[in-house]
Amino acid sequence: MMWHFLFGHLHFAGLMELVKKGMVHGLPSMEFKSKLCEECILGKQSRTSFPRNSKYQAKEQLGLIHTDVCGPITPESFSGKRYFISFVDDFSRKTWVYFLKEKSEVFKKFRVMVEKETDKHIKTVRSDRGGEFT
Repeated sequence: MMWHFLFGHLHFAGLMELVKKGMVHGLPSMEFKSKLCEECILGKQSRTSFPRNSKYQAKEQLGLIHTDVCGPITPESFSGKRYFISFVDDFSRKTWVYFLKEKSEVFKKFRVMVEKETDKHIKTVRSDRGGEFT
């Protein structure tokens, strides 16, 4: 198993071929039996893909707003901003990005601005529940 680890978890048939062809100096001629390597098994697992369509999609503008805050980012900008927040309207895919000094400073201003601009109200906000709005 040590040679399997040293060669980056090379499959056992590949190790036997290296021995038969004498391609590696110092590799002892031994029989490599198929053993189970836990790391190889975990590395070959795959995740299921994300669904193409969400269960809920907005039927009108401002029906669903996706948002996330990123930061703190170092180094900070010349104006002292260390965070940014993005808002994406699910219906129109319009995107707004704001640069922030503190996490808490923008949602109320954004809400007032878009509701005045569209004469509609935000119905649902979806975030990653990172605690930005609590």
